[in-house]
Amino acid sequence: STLLSKYISVKDALVQSDNKIAAEAINTFYKAIKTEPDFAQKADLLKVTEKLNQASDLKSQRAAFNDVSTTMWTVVKNAEKVSQPVYYQYCPMKKGYWLSTEKDIKNPYYGSAMLTCGKVVETKE
Repeated sequence: STLLSKYISVKDALVQSDNKIAAEAINTFYKAIKTEPDFAQKADLLKVTEKLNQASDLKSQRAAFNDVSTTMWTVVKNAEKVSQPVYYQYCPMKKGYWLSTEKDIKNPYYGSAMLTCGKVVETKE
């Protein structure tokens, strides 16, 4: 749940289209993964998040975010329990996924330009 809340901070910063806040959130998320005890997807999640952490602008952050999201969804899906429902959401325009703790769509790939573009494709409760 710690990783999920840090991931959500990254998603929210991308929704706001603020690459400075996103960079800080990404770095915090990356450090949190490193300090977590071992879990099945830890190496994969570290690898994709490292790429995201190296992204210097909003466009490259958003480009790397899908890989982090799909890996993170595997982590969430394989978790024995989650403290709240997690929604796996999809943007058909970007062909990109993200996780949210809210059913409402807030698209991190387009921000305010297409805030509500997307749909829930799976839910973990």
